[in-house]
Amino acid sequence: MSEIHCHTCGGFITDPATVSYQAPSDATPAGPNSALCACIPSVVYGPPPGYLAWPGLANLTSPLGIQRSKAAAWN
Repeated sequence: MSEIHCHTCGGFITDPATVSYQAPSDATPAGPNSALCACIPSVVYGPPPGYLAWPGLANLTSPLGIQRSKAAAWN
């Protein structure tokens, strides 16, 4: 498993189940460090693991998906 660091304090997150996944903000995330994260909840910018950001993107690779996108463009 890869290391996960909190974007608020930069500390190492030991329990990924307690992470709050948020949309990126204008604030610069803290740089990773070797300390343990003490934030409640730990903050990570971006989607959670396994989340498909563009649900329709997988369909665009199939011929049917391409036909749908062309049909939508015609409308």
